[in-house]
Amino acid sequence: MLLSKRSEQLEKSLKREINNIIYRKINDPRIKFVTITRIKVSSDLKYADIFVTIFNDEAQQKKALKGLKNATKFIRGELGKDLKLRYAPNIEFKIDEDLEHQYRLLKIITEAHDQQLNLKKDKNNE
Repeated sequence: MLLSKRSEQLEKSLKREINNIIYRKINDPRIKFVTITRIKVSSDLKYADIFVTIFNDEAQQKKALKGLKNATKFIRGELGKDLKLRYAPNIEFKIDEDLEHQYRLLKIITEAHDQQLNLKKDKNNE
């Protein structure tokens, strides 16, 4: 239970600090539209998967993920300083596929809804 609480606290701290580092300390235009959705820390607290979403086309997503991977060493170093950690976890950025799937579904539903409204308007105008 104590380890679970500790990993939960670390996940929250990592999310806050990584967002801060990305938006305030890194000047890379590739990662402007990155949002951290969740973080999963390993049970030994040595590894952390950082799940992100990038609301853009697939080419931009790849560029953003590459930018994040290039900045990983810097981000990890800043985490150690900012959070005063004896050992900053190894981090890996991953696209949050669950959120991407939800976003695509929402986009399809919204487009279908808009088409349905347009059809009703066209019918009413006839």
